[in-house]
Amino acid sequence: MSTMLPTSERPARTPATGPITATLRVTALLAALAITIWILIAYAGLPETIPTHFDLSGTADGWGPKWSILVLAAVMLLVSVGLAVLSAKPQILNYPVIITEHNAQAIYREGERLMVWALWAMQGIYLGIAWTVLLGGGGVVIGISAAILVSVVGVGIIRMLRVAR
Repeated sequence: MSTMLPTSERPARTPATGPITATLRVTALLAALAITIWILIAYAGLPETIPTHFDLSGTADGWGPKWSILVLAAVMLLVSVGLAVLSAKPQILNYPVIITEHNAQAIYREGERLMVWALWAMQGIYLGIAWTVLLGGGGVVIGISAAILVSVVGVGIIRMLRVAR
C-alpha cells in the first residue's frame, strides 16, 4: 500500500509539457494581453460612467467610473499569469487525491492540463466582460465560458481520480 507524501516530499515532475498544452498556455496569455490592449485602446473613448455589473439577461444593473475597467484588466492579467505559472508547477497544487510515488507523474499531468484549460476558460470570461462593457451584448460569451470553466474543473477532477488508482 502506498503512503501519502507531504507536498514538500513529492517527487519532482519528470515528463515534459506536451506541445499542445504548452501552445495552449502561451496562446491563452497572448489572448489576455490582446484583450487588455483592446481595453486600453478603447479607454479614451469610454464615457466617464460605465456598466460594471450585469443581471443574468446581460442587462446592466450597476455602474461605476470608467477607470474600473483598468482594475478589471489588471486583475485578469494577474489571474492569467498566476494560472499559467501554477500550470507549469503542478507538483505544488492541491489535489483531491493522495499523491504517491506511483501516481505522481500522472496526477501532475492532469493538474497541468486542468490549469491550462481553466486559463483558457478565464480568457473567455475576460473577453465576454470586456465585450459587454465596451460594446454591449457579450453576456452569452460570459455564460458559455463560465459553463466551460465549471466543466473543465469537473472533468479535471474526474481524470485525476481515475489516474490516482
